[in-house]
Amino acid sequence: MGPPSTSAIHANTASIEADAIESAKSNLFDTSSWREFCDVTLTLKQGHRADSGSWIKVDHYQCGQAFRHFMNLLNKKVYGSACRRHGKRLRVLPVLEKGEVRARSLRPCERGKSGQWHIHFAIELPSHFDAFALERLIRVCWARVELSNGRILVRDCANAGWIHYMLKHRQKSEFDGLLDCVMIESLHNPNADA
Repeated sequence: MGPPSTSAIHANTASIEADAIESAKSNLFDTSSWREFCDVTLTLKQGHRADSGSWIKVDHYQCGQAFRHFMNLLNKKVYGSACRRHGKRLRVLPVLEKGEVRARSLRPCERGKSGQWHIHFAIELPSHFDAFALERLIRVCWARVELSNGRILVRDCANAGWIHYMLKHRQKSEFDGLLDCVMIESLHNPNADA
């Protein structure tokens, strides 16, 4: 028997990737034990000026840094000193995309142009906050992030449909594989880790 054909190798690779995606959806992105949660979309600036005055395009690494900074600010606002002392953090499932933001609830002038970096995430409501209070804090904290362009969409009463939307294939062309868009450094879902 000879070596496997190229088409068999591609089929096997596609099967492995599909299994990894399904595993991520069912394990890492499991929200079955969460209380109510919100879906959020944050849009980032596409570039910034360096100290030398030159224009630098934002890349996925800088987007990740910006989101980590945002989550540090938000966790401190929500949990105060318990964040530092006891490691208390909000449950969050973030995904980075580059493409058009087409949320129907945004006004036409707020909708993204092609090629915009943006972060979709699910975030559990803390027990001592309602959706309005959490949205206010999200807006305050995101405004303090240097790469924030100020566009924010927060909706309460999210469900598994939002998780499915976040993991869509569209707008993931900047990444080698679909799971590369998952912001693992900021993902916090302790029940999924168990």
